[in-house]
Amino acid sequence: MRTTLDIRDDVLERVKQYAAARSISKGAAVSDVLERGFNAEVPTKWENGILIFSPGPGGAVTAEHVMKLKDEMEGELS
Repeated sequence: MRTTLDIRDDVLERVKQYAAARSISKGAAVSDVLERGFNAEVPTKWENGILIFSPGPGGAVTAEHVMKLKDEMEGELS
């Protein structure tokens, strides 16, 4: 099916790279990535009646990660 989508330039560049690396069309690349994303299992668990994201061992977000992202975001805003 044909459709029109507005895709950010940086995302389109990654789609082109993905497609070229696999010798497939950009449309097939977008379909592949979306399908994988939709079918991906999100690591969650119930804790005290609340469903929370649980990245598992080695996947914890540290204060260092947060500070790095904060610095990057502040740099983009200035």
